[in-house]
Formats: sequence, structure tokens, C-alpha cells
Amino acid sequence: MTTKKDAVQKQLNWPLHRYVAAWFVHGFTMTGLLWALLAVLALYNQEYKMMWLWLGIALVVDAADGPMARKAKVTEVVPWFSGTMMDNVVDYLTWTFIPAVFMAQVLPLGPSILPIIAACMVLMSSMFCYANNLMKSADWYFVGFPAAWNIVAIILWVFDFGVYTNWAVIVIFTVLAVVPWKWVHPFRVKQYRAFNAAAAVVWVPATALLVYFQPVTPLWVTIPWLVAGLWILAASAIRTWRGRPDRLK
Repeated sequence: MTTKKDAVQKQLNWPLHRYVAAWFVHGFTMTGLLWALLAVLALYNQEYKMMWLWLGIALVVDAADGPMARKAKVTEVVPWFSGTMMDNVVDYLTWTFIPAVFMAQVLPLGPSILPIIAACMVLMSSMFCYANNLMKSADWYFVGFPAAWNIVAIILWVFDFGVYTNWAVIVIFTVLAVVPWKWVHPFRVKQYRAFNAAAAVVWVPATALLVYFQPVTPLWVTIPWLVAGLWILAASAIRTWRGRPDRLK
């Protein structure tokens, strides 16, 4: 039986380069706070495309730090420092909080207090992601909408929808945060992984191009963007309707 003393002793036995690697990964994750700060300043200055640039960099960091952390075994080398907690803080800022403020400030959501109500719906429903210990299924799908409000906000902004459409989308995704709809992780879910990853590889740069060209939405960008997005939604819907988990190999 491993005691607490044994665990501490094991921690002290790691070579120096393993500590350096672990803290490098943590430092890499912490850069998300810098990108969040720059995004807030850009939003304050109404430089919306720059805001999305900084949030895009934060997204790249978020996609990369997980595999880096697993390779460096950070939870074993530095068990007292929670990279998961830090990652959740950064993600809440960059995936949820800043996009919620953006939606309240920029999108047409009606007069008076209505934009604040919409932002509160976004912020509060996201707790069912960040505070949910059952957010990931055994086969690596998200259970409930994974608080990806940056994606929602960028779509509503790029395509310049009206008040009613914006509200309908916010209400739908708020509800989806608390129902057990499965959402595919493009790189961790094994079922259709090659297609899921390919869809993500197409969708992300296509989204960046839509931001660059906004308020114009070129057809040559919109079509591959739409096809890739529909694939991700279809893969999620298939898993939800089937009910049973994917076969894990």
C-alpha cells in the first residue's frame, strides 16, 4: 500500500529535467492568461478582430497543453499543483467569460437589461461544464454542451444575425448545457477520429478566415467551414442517438 510519505518521496526522486519539463508545461498553460488579458484590452478598445486573434492563440495553447502535460507526467512530477484547476480557470476566461462580455456588448440582443440577462445565462450554464465531474464520458465525449461560447459568439458575429436568432441560439445552447447530449472531442474520441480531426483542421482556419474577411463571408470559405462543422455535429448526434459508448480498443 502506497502511503502519503511514499508519494512525497517518489516526487522528490524525479530528475531535474522532469521538473523543468513539468513547470514548462504549466508555464505554457499560464500564457493563456496573457492572451485573455490582451483579448479584454482589445474588446475594450473595440478591436474585435484582434480580440479573436488573442482568443484564437489561447485556443491553440489549450489544444496543445493537454498532450504536453500527459507526456511530461506533470500530475506525478508536481502532484501538489493542479494543472487541471489552472486550465479550467484559463478556459473559463477564454472560452466563456470574455465571449459572454463580447456578446453583451457587441451582438444585437435587445434593449436595456436583456444583453446582461443573456450573458448571465451563458456564464451560469457554463458551470454545468466546469463544475461537472461527469463532463467526460468513458469514450471521451463531452456530456452536455462544453461551454464553447467563443465558437457560438464568433458565429453569431461573423454572420451578423438579428436579435431573435441570437436569442434563440443562446437559449438552445444554454439548455444543451444541462442535457446529456454528447459532443465529440475531435482528437480524443476514437470513433471516426481521422474524419473528426480532419474536420477540425478545416474548420479552425476557415473560421479564422471568416473573422479576417468579416463583415464579408466569402462562399469559398463558408462552404468548407459549414461542411466541417456539420460533420462534427453529425458525429455528436450519432453518439447521442446510439446511446451506448464507442468500443474502446
